[in-house]
Amino acid sequence: MSTPSSAAPLPAIDLRVAENGLVGPEQFAFLADVIPQLVWITDAKGYHTYFNQRWVDFTGYSLADSVGPDMWNNLLHPDDQVRARQVWGHALETGEDYRIEYRFKAKDGSYRWFLGQALPRRGEDGQIIAWFGTCTDIQEQRQLRDQLEAAYADLEAKIVFRTLDLEREVQELKQQLSKSR
Repeated sequence: MSTPSSAAPLPAIDLRVAENGLVGPEQFAFLADVIPQLVWITDAKGYHTYFNQRWVDFTGYSLADSVGPDMWNNLLHPDDQVRARQVWGHALETGEDYRIEYRFKAKDGSYRWFLGQALPRRGEDGQIIAWFGTCTDIQEQRQLRDQLEAAYADLEAKIVFRTLDLEREVQELKQQLSKSR
């Protein structure tokens, strides 16, 4: 077991960058590409201006093809499009955090569940200047949740039928008791 003193040294951090909360373009691109999410940025009106490499790898869209309003309609599951537009429109209108679960189409044509989240970045005047968002693959969690819901529904049905059986048996016993008196 290694001790903290034997751990690999951390890279030097430019304190000016850390103090200002700013990251250089190369550092941002590296971070955006290594985290296990699809990363995107929009302007204040919701027009996409950036996608990370994982986005390109998952969707099959080039960065140039990823911008524009029709791209989302091509990728969102048809059953999720209206709700997704409503939730995103609400976030853009109110400046509230964006959070939604929806299905995205992969480049192979299959759909996977994602948790989409975004926060606004505001200027000094408080106005939104950009949105920073991620899409996190939650396919396995959704499958497990669906399995749990199905098991719960099955258990509830079994309880209902067992309760009915027990009530019927109690009724029969009551009838037998009343006949024997």
